[in-house]
Amino acid sequence: MSAEYKHEPVLLEETVNLLITDSEGLYVDATVGMGGHASKILSKLGRQGKLIGFDWDPEMVNISKNNLSSYGDKVKIIGSNFSAMEEVFKREGIINISGILFDLGVSSLHFDKPQRGFSFKHEGPLDMRINPANPLTAHTIINKWPYEQIEHLIRICGERFSHKIAKHICERREKKEFETTTELKNLIEEIMPRTSRKSNPATKTFLALRVAVNYEFENLTKGIQKAGQFLVPGGRMAIITFHSLEDRIVKETFYFMARMGGWKLITKKPISPNESEVNANNRSRSAKLRVIERIK
Repeated sequence: MSAEYKHEPVLLEETVNLLITDSEGLYVDATVGMGGHASKILSKLGRQGKLIGFDWDPEMVNISKNNLSSYGDKVKIIGSNFSAMEEVFKREGIINISGILFDLGVSSLHFDKPQRGFSFKHEGPLDMRINPANPLTAHTIINKWPYEQIEHLIRICGERFSHKIAKHICERREKKEFETTTELKNLIEEIMPRTSRKSNPATKTFLALRVAVNYEFENLTKGIQKAGQFLVPGGRMAIITFHSLEDRIVKETFYFMARMGGWKLITKKPISPNESEVNANNRSRSAKLRVIERIK
């Protein structure tokens, strides 16, 4: 892994301490990335303990395999989205798991590599795909989707000027298609007032595009449902979110599970990074950790 791209795992100690209830169990890191959380989990497991890591990005699969190679056969990395874990578990002969972690943050590698097209801070293609084999790109959404779909997408991600942004996108693409992140960011900055905003006015539009391109909300819902089927009593599910829409999905789903019975909330309120972690890693500032335990 190039030293240029590093990713600091967020809420590392808090997550691992709450996740592991059986040091000899089988754990799943559903978004293994560069292996930061996975390495910590593996270091806490006993001789029989093992970990399976999922990642949809082939580049991350290779990086995590390399970074976790010292753990030998205690770890296995699967190149797949976690939404397909049921099929993977059946193929691998897995019946039960002792815990599962979903870290829903996008890796620093994705944000910092201009060619991946995730960030308006770097000029790159309008891509935003976690998996390059995914046929849907941000370029397709911005240049081909109708006004109504673009407006709805941006609005549900919290952009109150969604009508204005979608209207100008559709007018601009009639003259010339959008090709780069910078072109899109510049248009939004030109039409949006910045006086009342703490963040760049393009932030929520870029978030909406990333969520849509990678089916993030759909996959999260599927992942929670499927993971719950495999957790043993006493096993825990830990989820780290980075924006309010994801956190709301997790919060409401966990509360529903607890009300239905068979589950216990371990975190009544989400755990957030302390001041020292935020100072050391500014990208951790919006992280929230929620944990639930299967009790029967």
